[in-house]
Amino acid sequence: MTFLFMLFYLGEVPAIIEGKVVAGKQTEMSTRESNVKRAIILSALCFMFLFLTINKSAFGGTMPELTIAEQMLYSTVKITTFRGDNSYEGTGFFMDFAVADSGYIPTIITNKHVVQIEDRINIVFHIEEQGRPSGEEFLTCTLDITQNNYFEHPDPMVDLCAITIGSIIAQAKNSGKPVFIRSLGLEFIPKKEDWQSFDAIEDVTMVGYPRGISDNVNNLPVVRRGITATSLGMPYNGKQEFMIDMACFPGSSGSPVFLYNKGIVVDRRNDRPIMGNRFYLVGILYAGPLFTNTGQLILAQPPEVSVQTVYNCNVMGSHTITRGGWM
Repeated sequence: MTFLFMLFYLGEVPAIIEGKVVAGKQTEMSTRESNVKRAIILSALCFMFLFLTINKSAFGGTMPELTIAEQMLYSTVKITTFRGDNSYEGTGFFMDFAVADSGYIPTIITNKHVVQIEDRINIVFHIEEQGRPSGEEFLTCTLDITQNNYFEHPDPMVDLCAITIGSIIAQAKNSGKPVFIRSLGLEFIPKKEDWQSFDAIEDVTMVGYPRGISDNVNNLPVVRRGITATSLGMPYNGKQEFMIDMACFPGSSGSPVFLYNKGIVVDRRNDRPIMGNRFYLVGILYAGPLFTNTGQLILAQPPEVSVQTVYNCNVMGSHTITRGGWM
């Protein structure tokens, strides 16, 4: 399938006028024609000025709030890990955890195999400007992973960890370069009744940084869509996991998986359409299956094929983080 794009380059605006500009000089035309065209151009410019004044919210005045989809882009971060002489890439997402003595701890959630103790990581933040990402300026931070800022899930079989980033956010703000992030909270994780309302097959969206195909110029992730390969409401093989059928590549480990529907959603409980949006954080990608040359099916990290294994967010939602670690 071929897609055709038409771009209107502002530098070519003079060529739209019948009296074309050649080497900076206007071609000859009658005085009457020139006056008519000048009047048309001035009228168009006045209309444009009026349009821009009325609609300045869309062109640099008071900007509209970010949509859910836009906020999803700024909830993730690319993680470059340096381990010895090697470097690796993965994905993490921002999440705030309430603490026992009020307040919250900002963290990055990712996989244990992406980041480990004694690693050094690079993460690139967007700079905030008037409550929005500047889009032009970024802040690269290097963080040494220690026991003070790294918390593993207590179950050794669960490939999840949290990295606290409060010190980075504070230092950036104090230096006059506040970072722009969109953190997820536990409120976005489905409740028990929500899991029961999900259908056996659901559309899912993953946001992450596959190695080599993310947008480095704009520091933005790529978005992939797929479907659930196993039911969200039924633990896969007795574990808090489910499978998704989606094209994924190395570097996607740690990517959040969302249930994001706009417009009309059918309520499985009564089979009735509901107007509005549905948005849940349902899982975190951690592995994909591979077939060995003997025909054995194993889980590979990072994922290499289309059917991927995702942690059900109940794994994370049943825990709270304190300054002492996971509980």
